[in-house]
Amino acid sequence: MKAYMFLFMTLLIVSSCSSSRNSIATTQEDKALLSVVKKFDRKSTNIDLKESVSALYNEAAKIHLDKIDVYGTLQDASRWDKLLGEYNALQHLTDIINQSSSAKKLINPPSFIPRIEALKIDAGEDFYAMGQDYMTDSQKISYQAAYHAFEKALQYSPGYKDAAQQKERAYQRGLITVIVNPVSDNSFYYNNIGYNRYGNSFNNDYMQRNLVNDLGGSYSRSGPARFYSNWDARRSEIVPDMVVDLTWVNLDIPQPFTSNYSRNVNKQIQIGTDTSGHALYQTVTGTLYIAKHYFTASGDLETRITDVNSQELLGLRRFNSQFNWEQETATYRGDRRALSGYELSIISNSRWQVPSKDQILDELYQRMYPQVKNEIYNTVRW
Repeated sequence: MKAYMFLFMTLLIVSSCSSSRNSIATTQEDKALLSVVKKFDRKSTNIDLKESVSALYNEAAKIHLDKIDVYGTLQDASRWDKLLGEYNALQHLTDIINQSSSAKKLINPPSFIPRIEALKIDAGEDFYAMGQDYMTDSQKISYQAAYHAFEKALQYSPGYKDAAQQKERAYQRGLITVIVNPVSDNSFYYNNIGYNRYGNSFNNDYMQRNLVNDLGGSYSRSGPARFYSNWDARRSEIVPDMVVDLTWVNLDIPQPFTSNYSRNVNKQIQIGTDTSGHALYQTVTGTLYIAKHYFTASGDLETRITDVNSQELLGLRRFNSQFNWEQETATYRGDRRALSGYELSIISNSRWQVPSKDQILDELYQRMYPQVKNEIYNTVRW
């Protein structure tokens, strides 16, 4: 079978997984029948309601039976969900009638449970056979399709033959290996002279190690992929299926700005008591001269995921992040007793320290990290 057929069937099976084998294809006629039956239970002698119950049941049942005739002619795997949806709807109509003491005297609807159970077995058998067919091919994409086929077989018919064992076998053979490369820095500021004051010793392996570990590494059971750093892959002679490249672009870490301002401070302090024991207060004042140092750093991290064999670009996104930094220093003239605890602290902190490049990039990265991790996981999953 050609590769595009594998892709088509994989997408088909994955999309059908969202449908429940117990889904009910409810129509407006079904809802109308339920409403009329409730009224008929309250007014069982009403001729109009009696006629409406019979007419609505026949109309609703015919709609589902007509769809079953159409779906029965389909050849693709989606027919099972559609057929079961219609038969479940017919059984729902039967339940509506049988649960009404008045309506069940008018209509004797058939039970569709035996047909529903038989369909589940047929669907399980069909998907099981499909999975076995995919397992005859040695490509990973066929094992992945087989995994989903066996999964569907078990959804329809739990415990069907050895589908659980075959599903695990397909899972192991369909696992993909992903290499996460160290983060590179292609931004203007990497070699900018003014930027060098922050240092350029940032450990790009730090982000790489975090991603590999948090995505599950080489032992993860949380997703159908194993993740390695480029160094670990070389050491273990791992041949990757996909490669993740992370690159800083549009990185902007400006020189700190300084804003100077002053404000008057005052406080009432107790200086003693009078002869009657009442407290005596004095107002002390001063002027605080504050220098506020600040900047806003920003950057885009580009995530590029490539299929090694086909060199197809599977994912390309940029994630933006910002980091606001500020620090205040101050001097003072006047009575120090007028100062608050915070004001005393910024006076004592006469030297201000700009964060290093490592710290700034780490702050930027941590703000976008969940999005980057989810982007990688969602792209490599199957």
